[in-house]
Amino acid sequence: MLISNEDVQKIKNYTEDVKDITKTVRSVNDLNMAIKDFEHSAFEIEKENRSLKYEIELKDNEIGSLKKELSTKDKIIGRLQAEKEKLKQELQKFKGFWHSIMSHFHKRICYDKDNNYKIVSDDLYKNGIFDNNDNEIANNIARRVTIPDENKESKNKKKNNDTRF
Repeated sequence: MLISNEDVQKIKNYTEDVKDITKTVRSVNDLNMAIKDFEHSAFEIEKENRSLKYEIELKDNEIGSLKKELSTKDKIIGRLQAEKEKLKQELQKFKGFWHSIMSHFHKRICYDKDNNYKIVSDDLYKNGIFDNNDNEIANNIARRVTIPDENKESKNKKKNNDTRF
């Protein structure tokens, strides 16, 4: 049997087409593998994304809780500061009152020589109401009657004045 040149050409063309189709099939297979890899990667990324979103939600809840706690503590601090200021004012009133009492005792015992105040002062000292400092202030003419905070301030002023020279 003889094959014509035309048929030979058709066979060659067919062979070339088969080679091209084989290459295309290989390319498609490679592309399918790449798509599967991409789909797997996309699935993993989506899974990780959901996990991260959940973690963010947990952190947001924790931050909200911490903000509420901080707000509560800020309110407590505000109340405590107001109470502290009130106590400071009361303490200043008490210091002024104590300063007046000590000045009165000092004047009556040291300058007026009123023996009744000396008896009361000694009794207050014996019963622990006057400490050594209070007793000395009431009975010693050389002692000045000051509030302890004033003593600290005057000492600090003296130190500051001494360091200037």
